[in-house]
Amino acid sequence: MEIKQWKDVLHIVSGKNQKAVKNPNGKYPIYGSGGLMGYADDYLCEAGTTIVGRKGTINRPIFVPEPFWNIDTAFGVVPDKELDPKYLYYFCVHFNFMPLDKSTGRPSLAKSDLLKIEMPVPPLPEQERIVARIEELFSQLDAGVETLKKTKAQLAVYRQAVLKEAFDSATEDCRMLPIAEILTKTRKGMSTGPFGTMIKKSDHKTSGVPMLGIENIGKGQFIDGNKIYVTPEKAEELKAFTLKAGDIIISRSGTVGEICAVPERAEGALLSTNLMRVSLDNSIIRSDYFIALFQSKGIVLDQIKELCKGSTRDFLNQTILKQIVFPVPSIEKQSEIVSIIEARMSVCDSIEQTVNTALQQAEAMRQSILKDAFEGRL
Repeated sequence: MEIKQWKDVLHIVSGKNQKAVKNPNGKYPIYGSGGLMGYADDYLCEAGTTIVGRKGTINRPIFVPEPFWNIDTAFGVVPDKELDPKYLYYFCVHFNFMPLDKSTGRPSLAKSDLLKIEMPVPPLPEQERIVARIEELFSQLDAGVETLKKTKAQLAVYRQAVLKEAFDSATEDCRMLPIAEILTKTRKGMSTGPFGTMIKKSDHKTSGVPMLGIENIGKGQFIDGNKIYVTPEKAEELKAFTLKAGDIIISRSGTVGEICAVPERAEGALLSTNLMRVSLDNSIIRSDYFIALFQSKGIVLDQIKELCKGSTRDFLNQTILKQIVFPVPSIEKQSEIVSIIEARMSVCDSIEQTVNTALQQAEAMRQSILKDAFEGRL
């Protein structure tokens, strides 16, 4: 199989500013390195061109089957006559562009480096055969992935069914309490993360005292790892937002209502702007009961959604949280409910882990198929 450089088998169309041609009712799509951005009255690239990011998203090629306008963050990689357009696209998906990134900040590629890329170029009929085989295998893989995704969706429905059944029994013999009546009295029971004016971008460090964020919460469980740290001096300024083990953190923007408890290993971390802290009176309500209750769509999440109506996006605040009522049975009943939920959710968690592993393997298999294709083994 002959190996050729890109400069010998294709040409690259540099993108241009779309301002002069942009039209919401335009015939041609406008693409940047991250995908579709609107429509235009003119085009730069012919149908069957592959987009490779010049800046930003440089390792996620896009095949466009129609004429389009590419902006200046996206290269249009156009095959010459000896290249099948889909063969070129799949090679781009297989190829790792990251080593060509010479930037020190935002990833970027140079046209001169792209034109030096070498690729196998068999005769067109062989290229077409390879493309057909890739797409046959990808189709089978996609069918399996779709089944796995449906399984994940069904697990989400099952989780809610478990919570609903558990909390239906809780409402039979309980008190309906506002959050003010279940908060600890030994310290301020509820607080919101610091305003943006209190913590600026320049305060963000790569080490020091961690600030917990939305990324630390996942399905009622704490997730380790931090994006933002501050100096001990800044942490002292923000000491009112210091977290203790057992505190509950709740996301207030993005995916509103994600919740988990702060583990001992994270004690001393700071609350970030996008989180709220709740500290409970555990003689009235168990933390694990409250966390499970908060995740139930039929009780807490539906109340949040209703109370957030009218705003441009869901955003939880203390005023909204104070309006929510919680079914609080006896501690003994809470323990019973938590035991039932944990037993059923553990099975669900195990299945979901298997599904997630299978999805990761499917992606690895996709890359393996492409590797075989361009090394002559498909």
